Amino acid sequence: MAPAPDGKGAGPSICLQDVWEFPIDDFLVLARPETSGLYILSPSAKLIWDILKTGLPFAELVREFASIYQIPTETAAQDVARTLDEWRSGLLSLPRSSSLEIPTARAAPASSSLDFFSRDYLVQGKNVRIILQTSELAEEIAPRLESLPAAPSAPDITFKVVEEPDGFRIFCDECYVGTEAGVTAARGVLLQEIVRSCRARESLAVFHAGACGSGSRCVVFPAGTQSGKTTLAAVLMKMGLTFYSDDSVILERDTLSVPSMPFALMVRQGSWDLLGARFPELRDAPIVSRFGQLVRFLSPVEMKLTDHCERVSAIVFVRFDSNAANQISALDTLEALLRLQESGFWVAHDKQSIRAFLAWFQSTPSFTLTYSDVDQAAVIIHRLIG
Repeated sequence: MAPAPDGKGAGPSICLQDVWEFPIDDFLVLARPETSGLYILSPSAKLIWDILKTGLPFAELVREFASIYQIPTETAAQDVARTLDEWRSGLLSLPRSSSLEIPTARAAPASSSLDFFSRDYLVQGKNVRIILQTSELAEEIAPRLESLPAAPSAPDITFKVVEEPDGFRIFCDECYVGTEAGVTAARGVLLQEIVRSCRARESLAVFHAGACGSGSRCVVFPAGTQSGKTTLAAVLMKMGLTFYSDDSVILERDTLSVPSMPFALMVRQGSWDLLGARFPELRDAPIVSRFGQLVRFLSPVEMKLTDHCERVSAIVFVRFDSNAANQISALDTLEALLRLQESGFWVAHDKQSIRAFLAWFQSTPSFTLTYSDVDQAAVIIHRLIG
């Protein structure tokens, strides 16, 4: 078994054969069993990987690479060295030992009068109690919950988020869910876990994305923060499509469908005038200061039934650019995966799940959409749903 190179071929780090491989078309996706995340290798990087596994020294690897791509040896040496340097700091890096305490899966702390926020909601047909220990947590999470109806009876499930030295710990009933370093990440995990638990369905993947649908199909539009996905989701919702999310989209394992995330949309100040003309209630919504920005929250127009979810008909990577013409272009699988990596996503970390996710992703049409006119962009999305 070939070890990973150190320097130019000397010294082991991790064993290359221990890395999971998922070939797709002419590129390769890799994953390490002990470390979450996917590594996407372009065709040229895949070639370096394939040669590296044979155990060839650095100089011979470079000659082989130069021969196949018909480039000068000096250029090949630079390309290969740069690739190996990147891998040594990520893909092929040794697991880091840490003296920090690892969070234990202990039971949730008992509720007390010191908890800052406690309220009961109806979510996906379940009565859910949300307990937030601090004002910081309440300021980040509570406005997202305002669109939910109050629970009619005692809670079926209780979620609690507490602040501890290692971060914000999330609990479902007595079970430990996870720890997040920041309050924003804690909010994302909490809302995803609420929907997952209420539906009693496992998640195959989660995207930083918006989603809207009609009938039995929906479009997911991943994007980074402040890319225009919330504004687009709101306009689509006003056009009569079902709102599924403006922030986190869950892909369920058993159905490969997207369930509703029935939480309020966070609208930044730059979109108030545009959306206020469509949603008069937004003009009267309280103004909240969030990380130095003013925002308002908008309730979804329609809530779907408990068991309702939709298949994904397309993935559209959206970006607002006031100086650009509206333009949509198809993406191949490699381009789409790289875009998804930029916007942020999570996949259940085992071989079967990763393989299932990649097969689904490869079979789902992907596009990039740059827009300056949100109404025209919404029409484009609407057509993709059919």
